[in-house]
Amino acid sequence: MSKFRAIIVGGAIAGQTLALAFEEANIDYVLLESQSQFAPQLGASVGLWPNGLRILDQLGIFEEIEAIAEPLSAGYYRRPDGTAFCKSQLFTDVAKRHGYGLTFFQRQHLLQIMYNGQRHPEKLLANKVVDKIEETVDRVTVTTKDGSVYEGDIVIGADGVRSVVRQHIWDEMNKLENPPKEFLEDKKAIFAEYTCVFGISENISQLEVGFTHLCYGPSRSFLVAIGKDHIAYWFLFEKMKERYQLSDIPRFTEKDAIEAGEKYSDVPISENTKFQDLWDKKGSAVKVAMEEGLVKKWHHGRCIALGDAVHKYTANFGMGANTAICSAAVLANMLHDALKTNPNGLSMQDIDKTFEEVTASRQSTVQEVFVGAGATTRLEAQDGLMNHMMGRYILPILYGEAWKLEAISELMRKSPILTYLDKPTRPHEMPYYDEDEKKKTPDAGWFSWLGF
Repeated sequence: MSKFRAIIVGGAIAGQTLALAFEEANIDYVLLESQSQFAPQLGASVGLWPNGLRILDQLGIFEEIEAIAEPLSAGYYRRPDGTAFCKSQLFTDVAKRHGYGLTFFQRQHLLQIMYNGQRHPEKLLANKVVDKIEETVDRVTVTTKDGSVYEGDIVIGADGVRSVVRQHIWDEMNKLENPPKEFLEDKKAIFAEYTCVFGISENISQLEVGFTHLCYGPSRSFLVAIGKDHIAYWFLFEKMKERYQLSDIPRFTEKDAIEAGEKYSDVPISENTKFQDLWDKKGSAVKVAMEEGLVKKWHHGRCIALGDAVHKYTANFGMGANTAICSAAVLANMLHDALKTNPNGLSMQDIDKTFEEVTASRQSTVQEVFVGAGATTRLEAQDGLMNHMMGRYILPILYGEAWKLEAISELMRKSPILTYLDKPTRPHEMPYYDEDEKKKTPDAGWFSWLGF
């Protein structure tokens, strides 16, 4: 397998998952990261569900995560005045069923754990900004802005929503006499309608560790998760006045974040806590537009994009990192299988077939999460009368939490693992589909049209 080489562009969660997975599959690679650090402190947090944690467990880094993070156990759904209308045990039930609890902690810490777990960190190169991608009949070349040149068989774009690899794919398809229909749709697929101000606050002792507080609209919502040592990971979601396409999505400054935080400083987070209490103890605050969109055509030629580059969701459901990990695992699986069959390397036909199989295997799941995440954002912001009625009355009264638990369990059970590594053995009550002889392909179900 040493004759085949992958060039990974992007060194965040998806890219580092690929590097770890390729090491286990004996697939050669080089990873190019545009930033100067692999674990920068950006004031962001990350939520990991069982579908992501199970793969990270296979890759040998779950114990490090478990040592520093506190799984969530319960949560409250709250009215705009801070009073609770529902207490949730969902996270405890998910952990019992699937062996891992939803875990919130600093994104920087996850990236550092992943980097520390790399067997060959010399293959991960920082300060490598991609300038040009050139494809030939039998190779692909990536040139970075410092003049370095890297050759390989494929390029994988794990470089985020403004992906240079995805843009290269689009540029190449634009040269075709008859571009795919999906390409024409994909150029308009990514948009933003909501913003998110996020931050981390320490010593929030009045809120219980392991609990979340989800505070509903109007036209905004708060999510606060209390992690280990009473650290609060919080998000302020707000609807913008208009919807923007990718090229027009606004960028925000620290001043914008401060203005948003001060605007909602008096909003109750619980009976004894206002947002001001978190704001006063924040390390930093960052405001971003929440891009959302699905790209249907992930690949062209020797290049494929994954993660946020092709499936980007609003952050309310906390599934972005997890589906990126899952997509990376599926790509690693299929490359491993293709190279096992063709140990001397892959033809262009082999590469195209592999990339198409990756895309086809992931499309229904990312579509389901995309619809669910978007619905969640609008439900919690009480965006319009229907969302207000559904979120506050219809769903809680008619269905309680049962539908949420079943929908999430279906998503967890059908999630992929690395097929060439041993399955984790952590106790869990409900078998994953790869463990269940009676497995079936589930319908999208409740999650896809009601949201979480």
